[in-house]
Amino acid sequence: MREVDGKTVSIIDHSYKRRSDLTIRDKMLCESLKARIHHRLRPAVNRAFSFDAARMERYIVACYDATTGGHFRPHRDNTTKGTAHRRFAVTINLNEDFDGGELRFPEFGRRTYRAPLGGAIVFGCGLLHEATPVTRGRRYAFLPFLYDDAAAAERAANNVYLGEGVQPYRYG
Repeated sequence: MREVDGKTVSIIDHSYKRRSDLTIRDKMLCESLKARIHHRLRPAVNRAFSFDAARMERYIVACYDATTGGHFRPHRDNTTKGTAHRRFAVTINLNEDFDGGELRFPEFGRRTYRAPLGGAIVFGCGLLHEATPVTRGRRYAFLPFLYDDAAAAERAANNVYLGEGVQPYRYG
């Protein structure tokens, strides 16, 4: 997502990000995922950051494929009006038969992080981060964003800044 002429738009640049996303549209599955995230992660985020992550955005399964050079260069997740409400990013690995694809925070060194199968990494959306290239296999991950009720008002107000083809998120 980038801001162009005051609007948040989706720009495809495979040198910057190479990933395939599947949006989960089944409402019952989305509700089940939301319940699991809120049951497991909401209390942990509250304990660690004194933040009530009452809302969740984006129900996608991402695929980083070694055959296409799957990666996501360093970026932040809340730098446009259409994404400013995002407070925490979540990455949950859905498989483990891949190499590469780790999470790195370049401002804090070269160390990489990899959640175990079904485990989550939760981090602030303002942190510069990247997904390193997958070098073998395919990495599948569930990648929602968390935010609170105050940020929901910001999100609603900023929907007017979404560019053509960029839809407001559902099931928040």
